[in-house]
Amino acid sequence: MYLVKTENLVFEYPDGTRALDSISLEIREGEFVGVLGNNGSGKTTLAKCLAGLLKPTSGLVLIKGKDVKRYRRGELIRIIGYISQDINTQLLNVSVLEEILFTPRILNVGEDLIKDRFDEVLSQLEIGREILEKPVLSLPRHVKLRVLLASYLLAGTKNFIVDEPTTGQDWYYSIKFVEFLRRLRENGGTVILITHDVEILSRYSERVILMNSGRVVADGETREILCDLELLRRNSLLPTYTAQLAKEISIENCVLLPEELIRILSFKSLHPSY
Repeated sequence: MYLVKTENLVFEYPDGTRALDSISLEIREGEFVGVLGNNGSGKTTLAKCLAGLLKPTSGLVLIKGKDVKRYRRGELIRIIGYISQDINTQLLNVSVLEEILFTPRILNVGEDLIKDRFDEVLSQLEIGREILEKPVLSLPRHVKLRVLLASYLLAGTKNFIVDEPTTGQDWYYSIKFVEFLRRLRENGGTVILITHDVEILSRYSERVILMNSGRVVADGETREILCDLELLRRNSLLPTYTAQLAKEISIENCVLLPEELIRILSFKSLHPSY
């Protein structure tokens, strides 16, 4: 069963810029999908259309078989949550506690249910009680992301569109946040990760949708897309550092991750005839 489906999706901005040009795709429930592309490729516009924040100029966006325009906002949030690249625009309350409680309360989730799940969600996302009274806008970006995610989870949201969560963060916090998303997916959720980061996708996504100039130029298994170095070059993207190194030392295999390269080199050192 698909979660999201688009049919000939077109979106034009008021100045006439066509950001999306005839996008047709399906994202199934339970997938971890990366939407990859450079700035201006259309991936953020696609994310906002999928989340119901932008109305298509033409074509359809279907969420679980229903036109996204027919959902009430609260009804849609229960199905799929959107986390913007500009996280501050989504933080509407003063304290961390108020922010976490905001979405479940506007969706009329019962206070008993909120109370029952509150500690579990905080533990799941490693949010300490000592920050609950702090001003949410004073927190580092990686904590803000978890606070917003916690608010959605308390509201019962299982599926997420997350736009460039690794921007402005070091590798440790980037990996840590995407690990939270991976666990959500393992618990039955769907993750649509908007990014230009091939390193993150090589490690976490099962499928990559590659965009350029408002079009989908490739859609397939992560290894299939990220091992096609010519495809990446044509779309102004670099392969993973490991793939670049493997090519430089004449490794013919498709190698995306450091641990894969280490295994190959270890094997070759033990079996030099191969």
